[in-house]
Amino acid sequence: MTTYRIMTFDGGGTLGALSLQLLSRLVKQNPKLISQTHVISGTSIGSFTALALASGRSLQETFQYFKEKILPAFSISRPGGPVFNQQLPYSGFIKAVRNFFPPDLCLKDLKKRIVVPAFKLYSPELDRWTPVLFHNFPGSPYLNEKVSDVILRSSGAPATQRAYQNYVDGYVVAANPSTASIAFAVGKANVPLDEIAVLSIGTGEAPTRLRRDTRGWGMVSADNIRPKNLENLPPNWGVLLDRSLNEPLLPFLSVVGSGSGYYESMVSSNLLGNRFFRLNPRIPSLSLTDPSVVPVVIEIANKTNLQPALRFIEENWNK
Repeated sequence: MTTYRIMTFDGGGTLGALSLQLLSRLVKQNPKLISQTHVISGTSIGSFTALALASGRSLQETFQYFKEKILPAFSISRPGGPVFNQQLPYSGFIKAVRNFFPPDLCLKDLKKRIVVPAFKLYSPELDRWTPVLFHNFPGSPYLNEKVSDVILRSSGAPATQRAYQNYVDGYVVAANPSTASIAFAVGKANVPLDEIAVLSIGTGEAPTRLRRDTRGWGMVSADNIRPKNLENLPPNWGVLLDRSLNEPLLPFLSVVGSGSGYYESMVSSNLLGNRFFRLNPRIPSLSLTDPSVVPVVIEIANKTNLQPALRFIEENWNK
């Protein structure tokens, strides 16, 4: 029996360096890891990694471009962001993504099956907003979508980047696209559930938490009318300016993104049992938009014990 192999990459901005370094170490031990994978999926910055690899670009080339061109696009922030304005100009990120891929490269041209979540703010067909799962399985309505557009649609994080073509970040749908990938393998590729294996690579598990009493919180305080009143702003779900260590600046957005990531892992694990492996080392609370965190996460990736992941790969990829 041939195992149907899926590899997924989480969203996480600059923390995408953690995923890439972990994968680099795995590939060093298993050079055929990527070539033997049937589906490569990703959300937000993970979609850049996934679609680069699915297009046939090497891991080394993808990682090098990520460090030299993608990360600098995160390095310039706007005054007031992410509280009163999007934090990143975003034009540099758009240019970097578009320059990496041929302008006419579409999902139908990829060498691997892919799944990329995004969220469409208005669908004329449905007359409402809707999650979208871009894919190139048989019968997909997205086969002629440009690869660069799909990545950018999945990467427009609210509060830090602009919406792109009326889409926002897939992070609000599925920070971890493992369950969606399993669903497409079963529903579109007709693969029995017991023949699927998933290696899910994250961007780090931070100890984010809210231990305080949240009764009476709203999305934004009535005191938050003028910036000069910020020192009197009570805690709220929109922006937590008096946060302590490991508390999120944007609680609601963090709950949506982090919560969906944990949920996806729980569901995927229940579906597949020991044929699902989550590689997501613990990290301190780090910025998703500050390139200076990259050396920290690369060091964490280098110190991560990969033996359990390597055993999983040996059992499911090398058959």
